[in-house]
Amino acid sequence: MPRFNISADDADGPLVVGIDIGSGGTRAAVYDVSGREVDKLTHKESHEFTVGDDGTSTIDADQVVEEIRTALGAVLGGELPGTVRGIGFDTFASSLVAVDADGHAITPCITYADTRCHAQVTDLASRLDIDELHERTGARLHSSYTAPRLAWLREEHPEVFARTERFMALGEYVAFRLLGTAALGTASAAWSGMIDRRTGQYVPELLEAVGVQASTMGEALDPDDALPVAGTPLAEEFPQLADAQWLPVIGDGLAANLGIGALGAGTWGISTATSGAIRQLLDTEISSLPSGLWAYRVDQSRTLVGSAMSDCGRVLDWARNELDIPFEIAKTDTEALFSAPPSSATPLVIPFFSGERGTKWRGSSRALFANVGASTTAEDMLRGAMEGVALSFLRIADQMREAGGDPERIVLSGGMTEAIPSWLHLLADALGAPIDHVAVSRSTMRGSAVMALERAAPDAAVAEAPVLRRIEPVAEHAAYYRERLERFEKLADLA
Repeated sequence: MPRFNISADDADGPLVVGIDIGSGGTRAAVYDVSGREVDKLTHKESHEFTVGDDGTSTIDADQVVEEIRTALGAVLGGELPGTVRGIGFDTFASSLVAVDADGHAITPCITYADTRCHAQVTDLASRLDIDELHERTGARLHSSYTAPRLAWLREEHPEVFARTERFMALGEYVAFRLLGTAALGTASAAWSGMIDRRTGQYVPELLEAVGVQASTMGEALDPDDALPVAGTPLAEEFPQLADAQWLPVIGDGLAANLGIGALGAGTWGISTATSGAIRQLLDTEISSLPSGLWAYRVDQSRTLVGSAMSDCGRVLDWARNELDIPFEIAKTDTEALFSAPPSSATPLVIPFFSGERGTKWRGSSRALFANVGASTTAEDMLRGAMEGVALSFLRIADQMREAGGDPERIVLSGGMTEAIPSWLHLLADALGAPIDHVAVSRSTMRGSAVMALERAAPDAAVAEAPVLRRIEPVAEHAAYYRERLERFEKLADLA
């Protein structure tokens, strides 16, 4: 995949720093005004979540703070080809750290993948109008969000809950430790599932239901509320950042869209990693949010709308591990397999190996296979499984069109597509639209830098992400996928 970088000699200022906290590590890099990485000024500190059979998924928040310090030291240690004017920052979405009156974390960071609050999800769903809540917050009542996690902490660890002065998202806590000021971005606060998507304020009924006061939650700050680094502990440690502004943390979904070039309201950004998602930045009111989508407020004028699936690249992994498919996928002629005309003999696969997220959010659902006969081959099963992934995207796309109309452009990236780019034949046919497969290494970190450039250089033109290939749909295949989707939905109801 192209580095999409620029030499220090050719870089133009102002510079920005992008910081990305993902599930596998902490990254930092320096970018020039075009949104390209400068030279090799990039660094990663690897980490892993602590997981348990009870659903635990956590990471030490102070460890992450130190990883950022290390990464910044690595990328700022040499001579820079300009002045750093902004710091963009994203983390994995939906996180929680309990902080005491002395400013110390008294819990690990509880991540989006922590499922110990399933019972609290059920309880809250029985006491609240979940459809009305979805319309207001743009989020489903789910274990990955903050409200049930707060209820779990109050019920299971009352002594910790009683000692807590502030409940912070990870990015908010990082800013508190590095700058001395807790800074929670609106786009990160929205991922809590607790703020009104129209006003940016916490929903009183949710606060009451989980037993917390609004004063214990961070104020949602728009990107325009950036904090000056001058005079902070971070500036003292890294004088190269003294002229910069720190943008309040955003979620990695927004950063991913910005990083691959899905910047305007007319562009869909599709991610195809272990999980998959379609996202779009809208600058218009969504009067009635389709039931299968989420909508996260970014600032006063923009909303990130979309939906996600748990199983995208995971479906390919399953096929390689469980079918008679060579693990080295290049040994299979996937170009011929996926570019062949659709066939009614292909198995119909509901690829919910990890449960269903978008569009009906049934976490207990599992994969189903239909239309499998004695003559069905492993290659047929692989084709059916990947058609199932394409249909999962199509059912999201239909609701995306309800919210924002047809896209003017679709850009796509992700490790699964890097492994089998030929599967885009299936996706383009299912969506009935051309797809630009773009390639930007570390696109999420680049997205945080692009957000910083919005403030540091608002009139600058960010370079477009390079397009590896453009896939055009075959119009004659549209009817096949529409018929398949109808059967898919009926079978999914049994999953």
